[in-house]
Amino acid sequence: MVAPPVSETELVANAIRGDQQALAEIVSSNERMVYNVALRLLADPGEAECVLQETFLKVLEALPNFKGRSSLSTWIYRIATNFALMRLRSRKKEADSLDDIETRVSQSALQSFNRSVGNNPLQAVMNEELRQAMEKAVAQLPDKFRSVFVLKDIEGFSLKEIADMMQMNPAAVKTNLHRARLFLRNRLAEFIEQETG
Repeated sequence: MVAPPVSETELVANAIRGDQQALAEIVSSNERMVYNVALRLLADPGEAECVLQETFLKVLEALPNFKGRSSLSTWIYRIATNFALMRLRSRKKEADSLDDIETRVSQSALQSFNRSVGNNPLQAVMNEELRQAMEKAVAQLPDKFRSVFVLKDIEGFSLKEIADMMQMNPAAVKTNLHRARLFLRNRLAEFIEQETG
């Protein structure tokens, strides 16, 4: 006979008491999510692995302080995001600027992209090749633009939440998001032109 599922509250209580099975369940049910968000933010599998380890070390240490005001997975997600953002902040500032990106985007490429995709690149990820092109383009974004794009357009955080997490003012977040979207629009417009040209 199968034991009934344990509630999240019981799972946390068991883990705090040192129940190895409860700890293993918390890790196994959240490790993929932690790794994926770290990989999207950092675009580096090695660094994503480090964030995965740092996150669960912190979870084990801080679990007695978990108040249950959000779900356990949301709490773990926030810890992972904070570790990934700390790693981003510790990287040296990239000299590469996207200030002139708009002048480098051909008008016909943008029109072609907008017809095929619409204004939000994520709505367009209909086929495997375009999805792969999107992932590659996101990985090529400079850190400060990629992190804002991932947090806003993929993870769904508000501009204010992102500003708080990244210790930036909301205007800077908005500017970085705009530049990230222009960069991605440019890359995906080129991809669509190659595919349809």
